[in-house]
Amino acid sequence: MNRAILKTGLVAFVALGLAMPAMAQRDPAYEAARENGSIGEKPDGYLGIVGGGDGQLQRMVSDINLKRKQVYTDRASAEGSTVEQFAFTAGCNTISRTKPGEKYQAPDGSWKTRDSSPPVRDARCP
Repeated sequence: MNRAILKTGLVAFVALGLAMPAMAQRDPAYEAARENGSIGEKPDGYLGIVGGGDGQLQRMVSDINLKRKQVYTDRASAEGSTVEQFAFTAGCNTISRTKPGEKYQAPDGSWKTRDSSPPVRDARCP
């Protein structure tokens, strides 16, 4: 793995570590959706809706993903990486931090429920 991806991963981890808890604290609907398995983390660094979702859930996920993309865009530019690289590394780190019972998307596209074992992540994750 090259240094740029590792550096991007560290920055993504820090950026999401600061940005995502703040989003969760502001929106109890986000926490509820995570807890009940309606949403989950995706390898591309964005939230996904597990199964169908109503308009309110879709708007919430879209809003959070727009905010994430802004963070990724700003940080990628500052670090000299692409938005996609930064988002991918952030996705790896965010999936790593899921808690038992939370949903995440495996590299094959299937939705998994985190248990006590490590999540299934993309082999390219740092």
